[in-house]
Amino acid sequence: MVKLGLTTAFVIGMLYAFPAMSQERTVTKVVIKETGLTSHTDDASLMENCKTFKPTVSQVKRYFSRAYPIESRILTHERYSPCFAIGEVSFSDNTSGRFRLYSGGTATLFWLGGNTVDLLYKRNKWHDPFACAYGLSDEPEC
Repeated sequence: MVKLGLTTAFVIGMLYAFPAMSQERTVTKVVIKETGLTSHTDDASLMENCKTFKPTVSQVKRYFSRAYPIESRILTHERYSPCFAIGEVSFSDNTSGRFRLYSGGTATLFWLGGNTVDLLYKRNKWHDPFACAYGLSDEPEC
């Protein structure tokens, strides 16, 4: 019979008591290519409003650290915004992609591996030219 020291027995017991925990994926790099964009180039007023959407690198890092996947209809209907920024994001698990980030808190992430995902995070600190204009009810979301 093998005798284990008290320290060894404690370490082995701790390994069984606490299952291995996976590390959280973190944002390692954000490159913003352009801000204040809109695809509605035929509307001068809209273009001027969208020029005020200028998220910073730290705001975009925070966004991708907290955003969660959503159905596409939320991006195109409930939280639609014509204003967007484009750029690239990299994560600690060696994944990366290009993004289109909308002022209303939605984004489409185009993974370099070929897939896409729509995301949402509402509590952002950037200026949104269309704040309080979201939602499908009579009471707008701010």
